[in-house]
Amino acid sequence: MDISDSHIPIPQDTNIPKSLKIAFPENFTVSNLVRWASNTLQQVNGIDFPRLDAEIILSHLLSCKRIDLYLHPDKPVDETIAIRYKDAIQKRTRRVPLQYIKNCANFMSLDFYVDERVLIPRPETELLVEEVIKLSQTMSKEHEIVIADIGVGSGNIAVTLAKNIDNARILAIDISSDALAVANINARRYEVQDKITFLCGDTFKPLEGHEFELKIDFIVSNPPYISSGEFDTLQNEVRDYEPYVALVCGQDGLQMFKRIIASATTWLKPGGYVIFEVGNGQAQKVAQLFENTGYFKKANFIEDYQHIQRIVIAKKEETFGQNCH
Repeated sequence: MDISDSHIPIPQDTNIPKSLKIAFPENFTVSNLVRWASNTLQQVNGIDFPRLDAEIILSHLLSCKRIDLYLHPDKPVDETIAIRYKDAIQKRTRRVPLQYIKNCANFMSLDFYVDERVLIPRPETELLVEEVIKLSQTMSKEHEIVIADIGVGSGNIAVTLAKNIDNARILAIDISSDALAVANINARRYEVQDKITFLCGDTFKPLEGHEFELKIDFIVSNPPYISSGEFDTLQNEVRDYEPYVALVCGQDGLQMFKRIIASATTWLKPGGYVIFEVGNGQAQKVAQLFENTGYFKKANFIEDYQHIQRIVIAKKEETFGQNCH
């Protein structure tokens, strides 16, 4: 659309400091918009790849691939899209994460709806999901595999497991009703809502009175594991926009692990698994928490892409009260 035909007001840069203001192009083409956005983002501390961010956002709004921006640099962009692009770039100058701007995060090749009600899924969590899928393949196909996901967030763990394990029954628990609303969106997107029961409450409380004692095959969780002292050191995108309750738990970051482990044996079948994602330097401490109960075999670990012990796997003894090393 030619700008002279427009009756749509162009938003003002009220949220960008004067030093960052760069004239918005009058001619809305792909190359002009990307150049404007790149130059704008280049002046913001902490945005490491301004050109990449500019291209990702525009390709998202145009529903095209990034390569298409290079193949058609002079392609006109509809003014409505250009105005949305300007707004999105303004958000990025305030360090709003790309995933919240796009309302989309990729996890195990699936696109999940996300907003500021939920934590953005991370690649490391894929290791947890892959381990559950692998272990589930050793179990009987004749019975449901019951999985409790504590702290469901966007539903990335629950939905991916439901899609990949045919006989799964997922109990998806979160203390935040807002998070469960987002998880519901994603379950419906991938048509697995019939395999997932969403429950609002604190850890295992929503299961009480529903006869799940000693019937759960897997307890999985990517709980808040950042210590309160570490919070201020986090990247701006994380500290300022992702939900605090999904990030931070206690002075040592271990409180949720302690609480889940303390109650896990009530719900977990003999031979069942607890699988956690943990923070840097926490794996051995969490393994010790399992060992202290006397109900679990020696924990195993999976390293992430930075060779950090990121996933802790503990199998419940077939007979109670014995340590097996």
